[in-house]
Amino acid sequence: MGDETIDIVGPTLHDVLLPTADFIVAQPLLAGLRLNIVLDVVAATGHAPYHVLGVLTQPVGGLPREFDDPLAHAIGVAVDLWTDEAEQRRFAANLDMLTDRGSDDAAYERALQQLRQALQVQDQQELIEQIRLAQERFEVLASKTEERSDARAFASACRAIVAFHEVDEQGLRSAALSARETANRRALLLHGMHSRDKVLAGHAAGIAWTSLAWHLESALEHFSDDAFLDTWAAVEAITKVYEADRQFSDLNTVHAVIQPRIVNDLAARHTMAHQLQRAVEVDRARDRPILASEIYELADLAHKARSAPRESDDDAEEDSQGEPYLRALLGPSADLISELTDDKRAALEASAHQTFIGTFAGDRPTNEFVTRITASLMADLSDNSAFTGSAKSNFSLLVLNTLRFLVYVGDNRQSYTLPIDANHPAPLEARVQEHFAEFLSATELTGRVGLEHANIANGRADVIVTFDGAQRYVTEVKRELGDASKESLESAYLAQALEYQSTNHPLGQLLVLDLTDHSSGTPHVTESIWVTHRRDASERITSSAVVAVVRGNRPAPSAMT
Repeated sequence: MGDETIDIVGPTLHDVLLPTADFIVAQPLLAGLRLNIVLDVVAATGHAPYHVLGVLTQPVGGLPREFDDPLAHAIGVAVDLWTDEAEQRRFAANLDMLTDRGSDDAAYERALQQLRQALQVQDQQELIEQIRLAQERFEVLASKTEERSDARAFASACRAIVAFHEVDEQGLRSAALSARETANRRALLLHGMHSRDKVLAGHAAGIAWTSLAWHLESALEHFSDDAFLDTWAAVEAITKVYEADRQFSDLNTVHAVIQPRIVNDLAARHTMAHQLQRAVEVDRARDRPILASEIYELADLAHKARSAPRESDDDAEEDSQGEPYLRALLGPSADLISELTDDKRAALEASAHQTFIGTFAGDRPTNEFVTRITASLMADLSDNSAFTGSAKSNFSLLVLNTLRFLVYVGDNRQSYTLPIDANHPAPLEARVQEHFAEFLSATELTGRVGLEHANIANGRADVIVTFDGAQRYVTEVKRELGDASKESLESAYLAQALEYQSTNHPLGQLLVLDLTDHSSGTPHVTESIWVTHRRDASERITSSAVVAVVRGNRPAPSAMT
């Protein structure tokens, strides 16, 4: 159903399908289906939830056992829709009663609710206590049956937070392996799935689990360095997993996609600072650093904020001012920027915006645009038999961040995207190459990004992302002044881009700075990134590349002809 249709028929569906007590007793399984549809209608339309909440929180003692699991699942969705403390207590009470009656689904939803509550705690000792309670609930359920891989996955996610807190190397290793396995399972569940919303949510869930695995693996690589072991960074990573995975497992019976949101300002702030610190430490170790000086200044400000003797209580006043990204990074110590000039503050805010766009500071997108394009690219890449397992997980997150780079540059003018004229000569590809590497270095890929590596397929690779010291993906960067059509770009540059992968997984990227004339309009981003395959004589796919085009030589919208 479309938005307008569900808005029109939603109230009628709600009133007709809401199961009564008598109907639940007479036809419990059908009542469960109807309750799911009603709940989905409420989520999609904003219809008053009072009657639905009455069904979800009614005493369960007189209900038929066949209704227990459908009711438990519905309550699990409600937990992410209505987060008022009083409602949460009522949900918990009913889930506990359903668990006592033997519902494994209720036990799982109750453990997830416990995890959700824990992820919002901002006192570390209380956080660990709450996480342990959630972990215990997941482990009890997982021990009952081999089929509860979902409970085992989240039990491992809980253990990851505890492992960070206790500096437990084996715990981190186990959690990283579990996250990888869960990402692969999410990918397998997508096969044969026809619901577009489910497919999109499933891709997002798989990428979130992959990102968590990368986070844990990076910590393992630098286990002896305390700077890489941050409990709050683990909380933020697992928060993203919860949000993505719960979206994947929700109803989608009629229309709505439930998008859980968990806010923990302390965890977000620590994670932002942790990410900056990692990026700077890795960059300092390079023969030729690639990060802009503003990134170093941001890291220095974050360090000063975390070293402040105490935090002030004037958050509300500070939050009302400008520089939202700087203030999200510095928190109550945001008065550190008051000593800076307006130009310096603006430059640092722009750098923070570029570094954390769509990830922190409460600006995570609620639309499906980037997810939808990423899912389409992954579907096209799936035609290549090499796009599987860890290669699929790793390359998918690289593709996602490449798309985010295109969107960011499209929305935020860069020096290399200005109109070419007497004052702005055609920029070299090195400008976009360095910016792309810098952008990736400020994502989960921190520490895995390099520039112009020699001895890659007997050549020099432009931007390379490496895993486990062996698995690598090269992005070849070019510029085009004449013909930026798909056919021309592939004919001119694709062979070189794919050659770099001839001794590794046959998956690579071509990034092109398009400097052709755009006075009549700039192509949409959906026309600026696509998948292409190389085939042998028998039409078997031998290698694949994602082609991404950065549109430069762009006039201001007011100057369009």
